[in-house]
Amino acid sequence: MDIDLELLSIQNPWWRQLGTGERLIKSLDFDPVIKSFASQPLKWKPKILSELDLGRDNTYVLYGGRGLGKTTILKLLIKKLVIEKKTEPDNIFYYSCHNLDTYEELNELVKIFLNWRRTETDKRLFIFIDEISLIKNWPKGFYYLAKAKKLKKVTVVLASSRWEKFSNKAENLPTRDKIIASLDFAEFVRLFNPKLSAKVNKNNYKNYQDQLEYYLDIYFLTGGFLPCLNSFQKEGMISQNIYNDYFYSLTADIAKLGRDVILLRQILEQVILNLGQPLGYKTIAHRTKAKIHLTIAEYLEILESMFVIKMVYQSDSKGKPTSRKAKKIYFIDPFLFWLFYSHINGSLDYWQTSRERLHRQDVFNALVENVVFSHLVKNGNGGGKERLTYWRDNIRKQEISFLVHQGKKIMPVLLHYGREIEDKDLKIFKQAGFGQGIIISRERMENKDNIKILPLTYFLLFHKELLK
Repeated sequence: MDIDLELLSIQNPWWRQLGTGERLIKSLDFDPVIKSFASQPLKWKPKILSELDLGRDNTYVLYGGRGLGKTTILKLLIKKLVIEKKTEPDNIFYYSCHNLDTYEELNELVKIFLNWRRTETDKRLFIFIDEISLIKNWPKGFYYLAKAKKLKKVTVVLASSRWEKFSNKAENLPTRDKIIASLDFAEFVRLFNPKLSAKVNKNNYKNYQDQLEYYLDIYFLTGGFLPCLNSFQKEGMISQNIYNDYFYSLTADIAKLGRDVILLRQILEQVILNLGQPLGYKTIAHRTKAKIHLTIAEYLEILESMFVIKMVYQSDSKGKPTSRKAKKIYFIDPFLFWLFYSHINGSLDYWQTSRERLHRQDVFNALVENVVFSHLVKNGNGGGKERLTYWRDNIRKQEISFLVHQGKKIMPVLLHYGREIEDKDLKIFKQAGFGQGIIISRERMENKDNIKILPLTYFLLFHKELLK
């Protein structure tokens, strides 16, 4: 592909028209991404918009699954630079990698921009690259640029839909990584009912519990994906197109990696059928067309890197995660649960299926556990396998749903939503070697023997404070 400034200007229409010195546009509001953001009834501006230091030679990587607004964040950052910071538009470069194949091509177009601007200015330049994960070994390109001292007085912000591990020395690019997550329940309530969100606190929670239960039902159906929330706000449902678009994007990404989309479906079916239950690679391999368990491990790791699922490891006797025992697998967000649940059940109307099945006992119990999991993961920004584990005594047939690891401190969390809590449930913590813990109930709220019994909505609203 021949690359020149004219080609790059297609994705950067705020630049001067080449040869005329005039602006093609006067405002960024024309941009379809910004225009779409402005037209949505629900607008959520993540904290990251104010957390990035764009005045230094930083290279940020925004990691997050598809549909979580990474492109919108990049465009809003560009608008902020132009409108608020009065940055020269020519000094801002944006590019989406959907038509690139190699890091050499990426390097070439970045150098064209840098060489052009450095002949005219010594001011800070800004590079925004979208869908960087489409480029194999992409850190090499920016490593070589940095080594050639091309990134002096340059701020780089990259967006990636996949978390990857790079081992080569040339790929050890110093970056500041940020995780873009879907909205948790507290953020969801703040978006849908700001007045209610502002009123509720730990002391008056009981006064608003019924209202919060109403919003929890909606959250269980929509999850925390903004396209889903805006669709629900406008139409009272999630459009089938939203489900289809996400599923198409995922399968397209899997196909680009040379993986079998039929096997993908079979694996996701096993995850759905065994949600929250210990599940081994060999078990999944036996129930699918995969020949060996290593293939299953590879597919699950890819799905995890794409922020679709996350595996929770069982802790050994010393509290360390062990890969030898069966893992529990969850979806990162309730929307993804319903997407794959409806798909494997052959539904033609995913929203209708989710409405009909939400309060079926087995589905609802699995969803409750998945939502608690997704909040524990968000609390730690994803973390590694050491961040969240579970405890199980196979002899006594006892289990603690989650162990939240924070340094040397471990907080055990036990789910008993919809079930009567008995004294034997409190004893599990001591039997597992813990002097404290949290039990999540439906309505019960009390402290007993250093164990906090908390309603689900209370825990979801205040989980960050509770786990400190």
